[in-house]
Amino acid sequence: MTIPKSEAIKELKSIGYQREFVVEFTKVNGEVRQMKAMMEIPDKPVGALEDLSAVPVMDLEKGQWRSFRLDSVLSISA
Repeated sequence: MTIPKSEAIKELKSIGYQREFVVEFTKVNGEVRQMKAMMEIPDKPVGALEDLSAVPVMDLEKGQWRSFRLDSVLSISA
């Protein structure tokens, strides 16, 4: 069961930038994925988390940029 978008945003804000966290979410194809990730400080303003539908993160295991939809989050843990 997904957590409310507002709760996901609250968790991400409490973790902050450049700190490792694990997010579990449902991909567009319906597959559940767990990702060890980190939000980077943006080079230019991207707007508030509340304005985003997907959060850009660095996938720490793949070393590549990925994103997850805020409305698909199952859990977030630091």
